[in-house]
Amino acid sequence: MGYIRHVHLKSQEKKTEVNKMNSSNFKSDIPKILLLVAFLLLSHSAFAEILYVVNSQSRTLSKIDTATDAVNNSFCVLGNVPNKIVVDEEYIWSVNSGDNAVQKISRTSGATISNIFIGIGSNPWDAVKHGTKLYVSGLFSHKVYKIDTISGMLEASVNVGTAPEDLEVLGNKLYVCNAGDYSQNYAGSSVTVIDLESFSVLNTIEVSANPQHLAAHDGMLHVSCTGNWLDIAGAICIIDATTDTLIETIEIGGTPGTIWIARPDLALIADNNGVYLYSYNPSTFEVWHDGSDPLPNGGSEVVGNSNLIAVLSPNWGGNGIVKLLHPDLSAWKQYSVGMMPTDLKLYDAASTANDQIAVPAKIKLSPNPAGQGAALQFSSQKEIDGELSLYNLKGQKIASYQYPGRELSIAEPKLPSGVYFYRLRNHSGVQGRGKLLILK
Repeated sequence: MGYIRHVHLKSQEKKTEVNKMNSSNFKSDIPKILLLVAFLLLSHSAFAEILYVVNSQSRTLSKIDTATDAVNNSFCVLGNVPNKIVVDEEYIWSVNSGDNAVQKISRTSGATISNIFIGIGSNPWDAVKHGTKLYVSGLFSHKVYKIDTISGMLEASVNVGTAPEDLEVLGNKLYVCNAGDYSQNYAGSSVTVIDLESFSVLNTIEVSANPQHLAAHDGMLHVSCTGNWLDIAGAICIIDATTDTLIETIEIGGTPGTIWIARPDLALIADNNGVYLYSYNPSTFEVWHDGSDPLPNGGSEVVGNSNLIAVLSPNWGGNGIVKLLHPDLSAWKQYSVGMMPTDLKLYDAASTANDQIAVPAKIKLSPNPAGQGAALQFSSQKEIDGELSLYNLKGQKIASYQYPGRELSIAEPKLPSGVYFYRLRNHSGVQGRGKLLILK
């Protein structure tokens, strides 16, 4: 049994070709979806977004500054067969399948800090970070591993299904999709539910063939099932995270990959063949663009926030391309990265890769500009129980405060003169953001 990704590449030769986009149909759909996205993306914030790309064959990590268009395709030398990364404020965690290890990297310098060994033959595939723990799926060991990110110690493991891949945390539960046995037409395709406190399996939910990616929205888990690349088409399975039951199967067709839920009424799905995008309404489950009518300018990965949409074009066998898209999803600009890229992540100093395009609650700040040492008063139109964070121009978090309701007063912020950004976030996502100017 080889790496599943390698099997996917070979299977592309056998797959039936997806019907290409009819340009007139595409134009007629613009009022439904694309102009909606355009309207929502018109207001650009001053936060700088950084894109990170795993170049599996080159064994390097690319860093792209979208504000300056600077590209560093050797930001970090990765281990053997790097596959996926997790990005937080301080570190990047690279899941290196060939080394059976996770590589801990400084997000700012690209220096390797340590390598955490998972286990012989585990073939770690993907990971998710929750609090101080990193949860890693073992593709060949059929296990999920728990790592303490502070000590770097492997704390525990639990058996799940066949070929576990993507992971997602919802509430006090960890979900992992099990792609199934590819040699048996992906038999055993399922999602395993793990209790985070006891780190034990609670449930296993059968889904469509070859589930590879997960996304959470409004208490629901969206499972992207790629199909068998031949005669079983792709689907999105919806699991109610309260009852852990399958409530809906959306017949998308094609070969769906990662899901980016842009807003409550729009989700974009990458194409595991690296060509198209699909779309649907994640709240009503209405399909906008399926395998018979996909969107162009797609790729194998899609990420975004309120400022940009980025897709990864793997260009199998050559150097990959990261494409930034205009609000109407037409091509804007692109960057060349390393060979055989397998993952794309977005880091935003005032957001995260999972932030939806949202209409934030109005946050007032007074005074602004403010003198050095002056008290800052934040207020919102509605009750928000969350955290307000301040960032400098480098995107580094310099302070955070609990936001207890409608108002927050910071008596002595002790900030030198300059430009800062603030973000108010609660469990539902970003509720407001803006710029702060401190004068001498």
